[in-house]
Amino acid sequence: MINTRRDIPLRDVAVETWRTSMPIYLVRWPELSASLVRADSEDDLPFILDQVANTEGCEWNRYEGPLFINFRLPAKWHIEDQRSEEPVVPHQVVIDDVGPMATVNVVDALELSLGQGDDGLDTGLEIVRSAFPDIHALVEKRYESSEGQDLEGGLSDAELREALHTELVRMLGWSWRRAQLKSKTDLVSTLAREMDMPPATVLKYAERAQRGGSVEDVDALASSSACVTADEQLFQVTNHHVDSCGQPPAVDADAPGQYFGYFANEYGEQSIYRYDYATGEATIQLGDAGWDSIYQVVDGRAEGLILGRSELAWLHACWTATGALRAGQPSGPDAGPIAP
Repeated sequence: MINTRRDIPLRDVAVETWRTSMPIYLVRWPELSASLVRADSEDDLPFILDQVANTEGCEWNRYEGPLFINFRLPAKWHIEDQRSEEPVVPHQVVIDDVGPMATVNVVDALELSLGQGDDGLDTGLEIVRSAFPDIHALVEKRYESSEGQDLEGGLSDAELREALHTELVRMLGWSWRRAQLKSKTDLVSTLAREMDMPPATVLKYAERAQRGGSVEDVDALASSSACVTADEQLFQVTNHHVDSCGQPPAVDADAPGQYFGYFANEYGEQSIYRYDYATGEATIQLGDAGWDSIYQVVDGRAEGLILGRSELAWLHACWTATGALRAGQPSGPDAGPIAP
């Protein structure tokens, strides 16, 4: 690439492009910790996190807030015989102690902290707000009660314990999903247990392997009979929920006058959308809400259900392809072309 901006070195242009092309994600782990991670995309993020731990129960969002973090080498040093208004010469710089860098990897020995000043404080507040909302609410309550003054002290012990408990309980969905895996015998669930990762991540690895990627962990999955379908079969999926979730619906997607949509969220929780072109009725069933329960979909919203972000996006897509077309425009496989 030719640098046409002669006032900016090529290296700076490359760094600028790298920074703007790869977003940073704020990842909240199930315990009381969070990470800032740069990834090509949200689809690529689980593969990076999988190098550290099982991502079951993690939440993440793209981080575009302030960022000021200090990195310090943990060495002790001083300037000998320093005199005011006189320059320091090399022999005055004395290294007292190299610290843990002599016994562990230098990267592991780095000491991290938020930058001083408003930018460092704003970085910490934004991370707490996004990753630990209950703790942030407690900070805001303290701020409002003190009218913006005296925020240097700690928080109430009782309130802090309650907020921490709420933070941990809010993330406990991962334990329920992991317990479900123990009773499942399908290939994806088996691999998820053996590889210690969510079923959704197993499927992502399989997709990469089938596209020609070199993912060693899913060689067996990519070459198994489960990845090969019959010539006339387009799609097949088994129930991933335990018996206590009820009897799953038997779906015949070739039924005339019917539209079906299937979705599994990032936690492997399955959903079925059904639309009747004759009546205009739309319904949704979710395994984690109990397969026996059928919820009406009105104007693209599921009545009586609180859906996650990915589930809402999927339901919106299904509604756009069906019910949204009913008002004033023909819809359905036999309705003919839609008027411009």
